[in-house]
Amino acid sequence: MGGPDWRATHNTDRLWDACKSVASVANLQPGDLMLYGKAGDPDHVMVHVGAGVVVGASGGGRRTLTLEGAARLDAKVKAFARPEYRPDILGFRRLPFVS
Repeated sequence: MGGPDWRATHNTDRLWDACKSVASVANLQPGDLMLYGKAGDPDHVMVHVGAGVVVGASGGGRRTLTLEGAARLDAKVKAFARPEYRPDILGFRRLPFVS
């Protein structure tokens, strides 16, 4: 729709820089992103789906770009009951077109 192609979520640095910061877990809305990694260097993204639950990909490698490729590499979508499921959480981001 004339904006960035946000499907390229494997580029976590772009998501970190371009998306709006969300102050805390208490401010999360469904669709917000959780970014994980080392300080200033995000390497994994999960999506908040509501009620504190986050979902994201596991397996498949860094270059899995299609559903067929993910199936071939046995990638899975996993759900976790809280955003802090990993100790290396960097912060929360909201896509810029969400109000």
